[in-house]
Amino acid sequence: MGKYLSILFIVLSVLFSACENELPYQERPQEPQLLMNAFLEVGKEENEVKLFMIKPNIDATTSVTNGSVIVYVNGEKTETVEVTSYSNWGICTLKSQFRPGDRVRLEATAEDGEYQANAEVEFPLPIEEMIRVDTLHTQLKGLYGMQDCMRYRIAIHDRPGEKNYYRLIIQENTYRTSLEDGVTYGPSVSEPGIINQEDIVLTDGHLTTADDDEFGILDMTIRNVRNIFTDSRFTNGPYTLNVYTSYPYFHDWGSEDYKKHIRFDVVVRLQSITEAQYRYMRAMNCLDSDDYNETFMEPVIVPQNVSDGLGFVGASSEQQVTLRMLDRPPLW
Repeated sequence: MGKYLSILFIVLSVLFSACENELPYQERPQEPQLLMNAFLEVGKEENEVKLFMIKPNIDATTSVTNGSVIVYVNGEKTETVEVTSYSNWGICTLKSQFRPGDRVRLEATAEDGEYQANAEVEFPLPIEEMIRVDTLHTQLKGLYGMQDCMRYRIAIHDRPGEKNYYRLIIQENTYRTSLEDGVTYGPSVSEPGIINQEDIVLTDGHLTTADDDEFGILDMTIRNVRNIFTDSRFTNGPYTLNVYTSYPYFHDWGSEDYKKHIRFDVVVRLQSITEAQYRYMRAMNCLDSDDYNETFMEPVIVPQNVSDGLGFVGASSEQQVTLRMLDRPPLW
């Protein structure tokens, strides 16, 4: 009952104050600006930088068709990459290989150098100990009854003596080998949604169940769909994440797969991310969530770390473990 009264008080306060206070109008900038977005990863063969033109004067965005990115690693120029795709974004594909601790600077230009955007990031160090993963085929209550799930218990150990920020990713890789030519195709990569409702770290102490969706109007918690977290609850020590994904139904694949050798791997990835990337993803959790309520919750401020333009550039390193879940020869 107290919670209902609190919400009623907030609503009345907003209604009455709206008559007396006016928010100052801030005119949007009228000059076009170059937007640069990228999430750089250690160990990745190719990293993409996306370029986009923001044109507030006509309230439109356009793809960059004439642009480039210069890459500097620890102060040394490593490559200059031209835009190669502009169906939706101007994409520059970087070939530079990054290592933990590298300091990387990106200098982007568009329209023959008329517009610029620059960003500098430092790659964090990954955790020192290998992660350990236990799996279990189980069931979890959902909105429409019990559903088959895979439970993952992921043991990690925090890097000592520093404040750390992490992101959990579970990736499914499928490989198909044809008997006709012996060629292996893949991997076909997908990321199943992670159900983190029972983990105190990933929910920041706001544990939930499927039944809580019935009372969403009273819930001021934004779901952590990007599975980011800090080490504040296990500083310098170990912790075991407890999460679920939907169960992969192998028999749902196409009929042609019965004629192929199928391998199915799950890759559990623990990314070490920068503080700026953690804050950026927290903001995106809010903006992309149906749980965000503009009336009752604080305004969302999206961090930026790009100078002379707009956008965000992140950097991550990681520890990962691969689990072979299926190794099935052709059925006929």
